[in-house]
Amino acid sequence: MAGEHPALAALAREVPVGAAVLEDLEAHGVHAPVWHALTTDATPRTWTQL
Repeated sequence: MAGEHPALAALAREVPVGAAVLEDLEAHGVHAPVWHALTTDATPRTWTQL
């Protein structure tokens, strides 16, 4: 995706990006360690630790 959108690639170099499973967010909330950084290891963490 970043290959098709250079602005997205530039943003990802400056801002931490992450993803979470919707069911995990609904069950545990956005502050729970359900986020996975897209640029480093896949260890679950809170969104503030991305």
